Amino acid sequence: VKRAADEIPDAPASLYLRPTLIGTDPVIGKAATPSDGTLLYILASPVGDYFKAGSPMKLLVETENMRCAPHMGRVKCGGNYASALPWVLKAKAEHGAHQVLFCPNGDVQETAAANFALINGNEIITKPLTAEFLHGVTRDSVLTVAKDMGYTVSERNFTVAELKAAVENGAEAILTGTAAVISPVTSFVIGGQEIAVQSTERGNAIRKAVTDIQYGLAEDKYGWLVEVC
Repeated sequence: VKRAADEIPDAPASLYLRPTLIGTDPVIGKAATPSDGTLLYILASPVGDYFKAGSPMKLLVETENMRCAPHMGRVKCGGNYASALPWVLKAKAEHGAHQVLFCPNGDVQETAAANFALINGNEIITKPLTAEFLHGVTRDSVLTVAKDMGYTVSERNFTVAELKAAVENGAEAILTGTAAVISPVTSFVIGGQEIAVQSTERGNAIRKAVTDIQYGLAEDKYGWLVEVC
């Protein structure tokens, strides 16, 4: 970050950091041979504001196909994301959806590139950490801040039927991820029916609480911030 200081744009834009690990042993052509030698390097990219307040976020609820192989779900690799792309493109073409919420056999998990949470009144419901999906740092940060805001956090399994009933009764939903922090969901397509989310107020308030810490506008009582001299 210090070396790239001149390339960092003003907030809400930022410098996006991506650690990358590749194998370096000359084993191409040797089937099923892992690499013992590796190279770790950091991609640093200036990025604009990923979040646009008021922008629609329509999710297609997919109950038949998985986002990726279950044992690879928590591994942050290219194949993890790539396996979801056909379903995302299909959802955009057929339903005008922006993302796909993968719920194999009705089990609500996550979207192609972000963790998912349901805000039902003062309760935030999100799937417990398993090998099936990414263990997002932003997810953890959001849940930590939400608890201090008075929310009850329930990390448990829940179904598409519960999700649908909650949204129809006024619940909110959010996506959490590195770039956008929080993206409030504005509608779901479930079984061919589009169901509008009635409010994004709570999601936006939680997002502001998290970004205020990032921007130094609120106290960082968690020890998250690092000063770069």
